[in-house]
Amino acid sequence: MRYKTQTAQLGMILVTILWGANFVVGKVALSSGLTPNFYTALRFCGAALILALVFHKRLQQTDKQTVKAGIYIGLAVGIGYVLQTIGLTMTTAAKAGFLTGLYVVLVPVFDCILKRIFPKINEVIGVSTATIGLAILSLNADLSIGFGDVLVFISALFFAVSIILISRYSIQQDPIVLSILQIAVTGILGLILGFFTEPIPPAGVFNSTILFLVLYAVLFGSAVNTIVQNVAQSIISPTAAALILVLEPVFSGIFAFFLLHEPLGIKELTGSALIITGMLITLLYKPQEKTVHSKKHRQLTAAE
Repeated sequence: MRYKTQTAQLGMILVTILWGANFVVGKVALSSGLTPNFYTALRFCGAALILALVFHKRLQQTDKQTVKAGIYIGLAVGIGYVLQTIGLTMTTAAKAGFLTGLYVVLVPVFDCILKRIFPKINEVIGVSTATIGLAILSLNADLSIGFGDVLVFISALFFAVSIILISRYSIQQDPIVLSILQIAVTGILGLILGFFTEPIPPAGVFNSTILFLVLYAVLFGSAVNTIVQNVAQSIISPTAAALILVLEPVFSGIFAFFLLHEPLGIKELTGSALIITGMLITLLYKPQEKTVHSKKHRQLTAAE
């Protein structure tokens, strides 16, 4: 069991590294002639096709409720990725990684709003710390903020919504099928927006470099990650998985620094560190109610 858990944790770390690298892949692909929506379409339609072939037996058993849930989640994820990809053309890969990671602290905020309850003290501190980090990372000298940073931050809002929807529906529905559906909806959304808002990329754009980048995004930025994460999260706790995923923006910053030579000065490092700190404060909280409930459960079990 311990070996299985350690393997799952290593799998989540691999997923985090691959997603961190994908910010750089996307930045290079978009700088090489691909437009944001068509890049999104290629990435997610390709991933959905691969996963559909691998899990075709599961898809054959899909019911209307699962399709409905997959569409809801897919729209939230799709809008998030469309905004993130467009924003990536106007900001750095490192910034995009850290701003996207803010969904970790936004999830409990939205959860409190939906349940009409006050946030816990750690959530208030975590969100406040991450917000200060966001300001330091994104605000310019004249206190203005880049439009690309705004788009990526809004994408984090939609990713937070998608996490809440996944938590709601994955208990009753097949998580693998939900993943395939949300990826497919994201790809279709990118394709539709691409046809209406962007010129169709000419054949000359698809050189060997672009094909390699798109293939990486399809396989290791979407398809493989989804499989590994779903399997890993069936073994380790959601908190453990989330703590590992906190490293995603860290890896995006490392890859952007070494591969794209993006600056990582005091401003960038301070803002990024505060965002990570806010995420950790939010995640590491252990609700007292759950602890008490757990103790009572153990006492009842022992009595039986």
